[in-house]
Amino acid sequence: MMSTYRIGRAVLLIYECIRLLILVILFILASPETSSGGTFFPYITFFSPNALFLLAALFVWLRPMDYRNFLSLYMAGKIISVLLFFAWGHFTDRRFSIEENMAINQILLLGSTFLNLADILSIGGAWFLNIKYRESSGGE
Repeated sequence: MMSTYRIGRAVLLIYECIRLLILVILFILASPETSSGGTFFPYITFFSPNALFLLAALFVWLRPMDYRNFLSLYMAGKIISVLLFFAWGHFTDRRFSIEENMAINQILLLGSTFLNLADILSIGGAWFLNIKYRESSGGE
């Protein structure tokens, strides 16, 4: 039974690796240039908590029965992330001027939208794995 869901766990882990890489790229693109040459290092604080999703997926992949409870926390964090994205989209008055780099803005919007749609899929995958692990362990 556990080997059946190994592929699902691996997909979750690979997605989290790719997601963190995309987040780093998006934050590099979004970081404002400063007069001193600019750096994106202070903005690391915005995406570094997302590394916890990667660690949760890694632990669930390595030892699923020991860390199956991480799936509930994983799903809760993803739901909060998706809700915050929609709240940001609703409450942000983003009217980009002609002077701004429209290509960068479009990449940021498409990238964040893609990540949130993929997050919704990962919530479904984690929910499915969570149900299967609970069934296999007697419904603890």
